[in-house]
Amino acid sequence: MFPEHPSRRGTTQQRSQLWPAARIAFTGALVLFVSTIVIGILNGLDLFTPRHDVLMGHVHAGTLGWVALALAGAALLVFTDNRVVRATRVVGATRVTAALTWAVILMVAAFYAGDVIPGDRIARPITGAILLVALAWFIGWMIRFSKDLASTVARLGLQLAFASALIGAAFGIALGMATAGRHIPGLSPRTADAIAEAHPASMTIGFLLLAAFAMIEWLLGDRHVGESPYGVYQMWILFAAGIMVNIAFVIRLEDFLLPPANALMVAGVVMMMVRRRHDLKPSSWKGAGTGLFARVAVVFLVGYLVLLTVIVLRFVGGSFDVNAMSPEDQGLLAAFDHVMAIGVMTTALFGTLAVTLHGKAASLVDHIVLWGVTIGTAGFTVGLLLVDPLPKRIFTPIMGAALLFGVVAYLREMWRPETG
Repeated sequence: MFPEHPSRRGTTQQRSQLWPAARIAFTGALVLFVSTIVIGILNGLDLFTPRHDVLMGHVHAGTLGWVALALAGAALLVFTDNRVVRATRVVGATRVTAALTWAVILMVAAFYAGDVIPGDRIARPITGAILLVALAWFIGWMIRFSKDLASTVARLGLQLAFASALIGAAFGIALGMATAGRHIPGLSPRTADAIAEAHPASMTIGFLLLAAFAMIEWLLGDRHVGESPYGVYQMWILFAAGIMVNIAFVIRLEDFLLPPANALMVAGVVMMMVRRRHDLKPSSWKGAGTGLFARVAVVFLVGYLVLLTVIVLRFVGGSFDVNAMSPEDQGLLAAFDHVMAIGVMTTALFGTLAVTLHGKAASLVDHIVLWGVTIGTAGFTVGLLLVDPLPKRIFTPIMGAALLFGVVAYLREMWRPETG
């Protein structure tokens, strides 16, 4: 039997034994997220135009500092729930999580610093290599920890997602070397450039999409792989799609491989919608409590795949040139990124904190965060797609205020002593 899922509990008691370790990752992630939110608010209101280094810091503090690091914390919860964990394993989990947290902080700092650090931006691939080692350590811990653990759909999804992240991190080092003007031994400049260009797609598609599916599965109620074979197929299909995207960019066959990869991703969404139809039907939303976070994340996930399909079709058709984007293209790409980072991943990760801290019964904080982020992100996305500054100026402060409120509220509750 599986331990009782946190979303089915009505109290904050009986948290995972790895919660203290997970809290390290969540704390670092939320603190880094503040910089992303503040820069985003100022930029969305057209009060501040960040220089390139600050913009890259903003992006990586959000996708790497917040999303990836918080996912590491979430993985600790997904792989334990209420399972009894030996003291030595708790210590090991704490060490690897602390190492990963500091590696991410160093990496984000290197992006914000830019040319302030001497060496023509070589600090980025150096900190990237440190992060790669920490990430490999975390994945190794995950594999060892899961050996005597029942395999579930969400756990499989997270294992595949972090494997994809390892590939993306390696590509990121190549991108950092190229940006710093350094030669990568054994690779021609053309091949090195191709690998570098694969980095953004490998992270947003190969890593984040799989991670999103995994967290939604867990929040809706995880299932044993033997009880849900189509859930297993779904995760492997998404993993294959991410690998196909990586190959497409590395060997310059985007026109040939991106359409089938996109079709696999759409198939993955359809499979999840069919498999979890009873959890997602309109009547299931009433009284769902903290389960609403997962359901809202699914709505944004569908929107994300729609935007991705549009981008792929336009790219293959020759009307979308990443080297000469029109304002409409830039708006479409920015909407695509924010729907995943905020609409899908932030909603799911805030949902993970809500479930862990409050169980099934959503608090006032949860409702304010969920609907503030949902309304703000939806309106902000419309403004990006329409290339209209008015919706952005209206909905940016709504989204930003809800995010900051969530950061402060959840940090406060995370470090409050448990009662009972």
